Amino acid sequence: MKLNHLIEELRPEKVSGKTAVEVKGIEVDSRRIQPGYIFVAIPGREKNGEDYIAQARDRGAVGIVLQEFTGSVNGNLAQLKVADSRRALAVLSNAIFSHPSAGMKMIGVVGTNGKTTVTHLARSIYETAGISTGLIGTNYYGIGERRLPADLTTPAPPRLQELLAEIKRANSSRVIMEVSSHAIAQDRLVGIDFQTAVFTNLSRDHLDYHRTMEEYGAVKTSFFENFSRGERETGEKMVILNSDDPLSRDISRVIETPVITYGLRTRSDLFASDIILSRGGSTFNLRWRDSVYPVLINLPGRHNIYNALAAIGMGLTEAIALPDILDTLQKNCRISGRLEQVETGQGFDMFIDYAHTPDGLENVLEALREINYRRIIVVFGCGGDRDKTKRPLMGEVASRLADIVILTTDNPRSEEPEKIIADILSGITRDDKGVMAIVDRREAIEEACRQAGTGDVVLIAGKGHERKQIFRDLIIPFSDRDTANLIFSSKK
Repeated sequence: MKLNHLIEELRPEKVSGKTAVEVKGIEVDSRRIQPGYIFVAIPGREKNGEDYIAQARDRGAVGIVLQEFTGSVNGNLAQLKVADSRRALAVLSNAIFSHPSAGMKMIGVVGTNGKTTVTHLARSIYETAGISTGLIGTNYYGIGERRLPADLTTPAPPRLQELLAEIKRANSSRVIMEVSSHAIAQDRLVGIDFQTAVFTNLSRDHLDYHRTMEEYGAVKTSFFENFSRGERETGEKMVILNSDDPLSRDISRVIETPVITYGLRTRSDLFASDIILSRGGSTFNLRWRDSVYPVLINLPGRHNIYNALAAIGMGLTEAIALPDILDTLQKNCRISGRLEQVETGQGFDMFIDYAHTPDGLENVLEALREINYRRIIVVFGCGGDRDKTKRPLMGEVASRLADIVILTTDNPRSEEPEKIIADILSGITRDDKGVMAIVDRREAIEEACRQAGTGDVVLIAGKGHERKQIFRDLIIPFSDRDTANLIFSSKK
C-alpha cells in the first residue's frame, strides 16, 4: 500500500517529504523498524518516541508520524504531523491491514474482573452453535483451532489488526475481545465498530495508570459512549450490563442501544436465584422473561454465576436457543488459571486463580469459604511497577478470609520483592503464626502444601495461567500449575 493512500485516510495536519512510497508495516518501537515501515513517535511518561526518529530513519523507515515536526529528519523522508500519535497509529494500522474487522461481528467485554471467563464461556457457546469465533484476550489469542501466546489482553494496534486479519482469513464471522482500560485510554480500538458490548464489573486496579477510581470508571464508561456513537444503526447493537454494579447506571446514561441486564441482587432481565454453591460448581434458577430455567455450571463461586449470566446474554444476542446455551455451559471445560483445580492426591484441595486485585481475591476466597473447607491457605503476592495502593487492601482481604496467609513474589519487575511484601503486610492487622512471608514462590507453594491437611484447601493466587516470572534483569519460566504438579509427583 502506498503512503499517499494512507495519508488520505489519516488526514494529517501537515505532510512533508516523499509520500509515493510503498509501506510494508508500522511500528512504535524503533528497534523493530524494517525497510518500508512507518515509525509512529508516541510521547510517553518515561520515554518520548521522537527521541528515536533518527534510529527509525537509519533502519529504513519510509515515513514518520509525529505530533511536532523535527529538523532531524532527512528532507526526502515523509513526515506526517498529527494531533494524536496514538490515534494515528490505530487508524494507520487498520488501513494497512485492510480494515479486517469489517464484515465480522465484533464483541467487546469490558470490566476489571471476569473478562477472561466470560469470553471463554461465550466462545464455547458460539462455537457449539456452529458460529466460528475468534478470541483475543489474556490467556491466548484464538484463531480457528490455533492458540497463540498473548502478550497483552488487548494488543497494540499493529498486532491487534494483524490478529483480526488472521481471524478473518480463518473464516470466522465473530470476534470476542477482552477490552482493557489501557486499550480504551490509548485509543487502540479506533476503527473497530463493535456490535455487542458487555460490562462485568468495576473494582480497584490499574490506579498506577488511571490515578483515581473515578478516572478508571470514566475510561470504561467512555467505551460504551463511543460504542453507542458507532456507524451502525442503534437497533443493530446490544449492551449487556451487570445491574448489580453501580457503574452500570453511569453506562446506561450514555448509551441509546438496547440493553440486557443481569444480576443476583437487583431484579434484571437475566436473574439468578436459589443459588447452591459447591466445590464442583454452582446451581441456580435463571429467570428470563416469563420462564424459569434450572442451571448447572462447573465453575464454583458467585462471581462465576455473574460470568455465566453475561455469557448467556451474549448467546441470546445471537438468537441461540436458551436451552442450548445452558447445555453448553453445563458441559464447558474449566478455564486455565481461573479457579483451576489441581489434583493433589494428599487429602486436600488446591486451586490456581489469576486473582490479582482486592475484589478478585475476595471473590475467590469467599467462594472457597462457602464450600466449608476446614482451613483456607492462600499463597499470593503483588506485581511490581503496578498499582501500589491495592497491596495493603489485598493483605487485608487475605488475612480476613484465609486461615493461613503465605506472602511471596508475583512478578516483581524492577521493584525489590521484600518491599512489595512489606506493602502487603501493612494491610494485615493479624499478629499470629498464620501469616508468613517466603520470597521464593516455589518454596512458598511447597510450604503451603506442607501445612495443608485433610479437608483443607490451598489457593495459589495472582499468576493463574502465566508461564513466566518477571524480575528486574531476567525473566524465568514459571507456572503455578506445573510447580504444584512437580511437588505432588515427587511425593508419590
